[in-house]
Amino acid sequence: MTDALALPTEERRRTDGLALVQDPAEGLSVTVRRGLEGAPVPEWRVLATRAGQPPFTGPDWLRAVHTHLGVGEPLLVSVRRDGRLLAFGAFALLGGPRPLLTFLGSGASDYAAVLADPDAGIPTGRLLAAVVDGAVREAPGAVLDLEQVPAEGELPELLTEWAYRRGYAVRTLPQATVHALELPETVAEHDAALGRHARHEERRQWRRLAELGDLVVVDDLLDGLSELRDRDPDAAADRLDELVAELAEVDDAHPRAAYRRRPWRGASGRTLTEVLRTTPAGVVQLSGLRLDGELVAYAFCLAGPKALHGYVQSYRARYAATGPGSLLLLRIRRRALLSGYRELDLLRGDEAYKRRLEPTTRHTVRLLLAPATRELLPGLVDRISLLRRTYRDELRRNERLGRGFDAVSGAAERLRGDLARRRAELPSPKFPSPKLPSLTLRRPSLPRPSLPNPRETLRTVWRRRG
Repeated sequence: MTDALALPTEERRRTDGLALVQDPAEGLSVTVRRGLEGAPVPEWRVLATRAGQPPFTGPDWLRAVHTHLGVGEPLLVSVRRDGRLLAFGAFALLGGPRPLLTFLGSGASDYAAVLADPDAGIPTGRLLAAVVDGAVREAPGAVLDLEQVPAEGELPELLTEWAYRRGYAVRTLPQATVHALELPETVAEHDAALGRHARHEERRQWRRLAELGDLVVVDDLLDGLSELRDRDPDAAADRLDELVAELAEVDDAHPRAAYRRRPWRGASGRTLTEVLRTTPAGVVQLSGLRLDGELVAYAFCLAGPKALHGYVQSYRARYAATGPGSLLLLRIRRRALLSGYRELDLLRGDEAYKRRLEPTTRHTVRLLLAPATRELLPGLVDRISLLRRTYRDELRRNERLGRGFDAVSGAAERLRGDLARRRAELPSPKFPSPKLPSLTLRRPSLPRPSLPNPRETLRTVWRRRG
């Protein structure tokens, strides 16, 4: 393999445009920051929007995810020219036999990307190479495990090109299925596409729900929270805690609560609460239905520059017959198209209810980049290290094995949920069990019986018969 960086400058310009990112004449400066302190948050937000990337790649989401769910040391790479941020990469550095670089927030983010300004006047491939070069220089010889990269985007091809030029081997694994609904230009077109029966059923469900009490549709459960935070931060924090508690109660009352994850509990709940607290107004869209003041259904969405992303929604089981989840989803679709969106992204997951909506289907991939080596032992260590992280995706490469693995995983998850539900239903003792002294049981030593001599026994029998 020819190393383009070893060629003269003019020849590099002709053969390898990626090498230009290391040429000072381009005026690019690359800086690497360890840790999240001092991150360029406002610039980061603007760049994510300019690059057309969803909020999952922005600072508010990634900082919250890493704080409560992430592992490794944050590694932030900035590429600037004349002080302007043109490209940005947020990574996490993990130790081990060989350094490992992942995207910040891997595992909890539906999408990941290296951000690049499309109006920078520099090819995106050069900016991306500058970011990855900066990360690898900070962790020499690192293996890259980059998850949830949109397969239909340009990032897989650009990273593959970078790997070829830098002497890295690349392996691409399919990872997740993503469904999205295309939205028409007007509400009239949207409703016409639903069909008369669906519209009639929607009206009937609204009437049934309204008959149960005082029904209020809340398009923004966060309304007024930002203003309250400016006036009274403590009161705003209390109101947010109350809202999160309501959301968690709705999840606890879902028909499949025993089998679903609880996004508003534990570390996940702390992550989403921080997202609600720090994200600029309008990015998080949290809507719900209240019946006699009680929250009976909610939907949590994130507004991106190109699509509205539906993250999670839930409803209480006792109102399932009225279809509150479906009613709320239809309202979100209409509000999204009125806001100018032409796509409602349902995010990763191949659930049946998504397929019934006849969506557009896309995919994400996992890119594994490792320094190419002919030495047996380092190559074997790299393979074993990556296989420990990626065996699930490796199994899914084979359709039959993938279905089997998903079936076993689903059964195990259902079994864990069922056991947890049964444990929760067990009555708790009213009084603590008394502490008993420890006893040591020993087998009693019994005298060993003496067995008669068989010859003497036979003689006795013959004498009696004689």
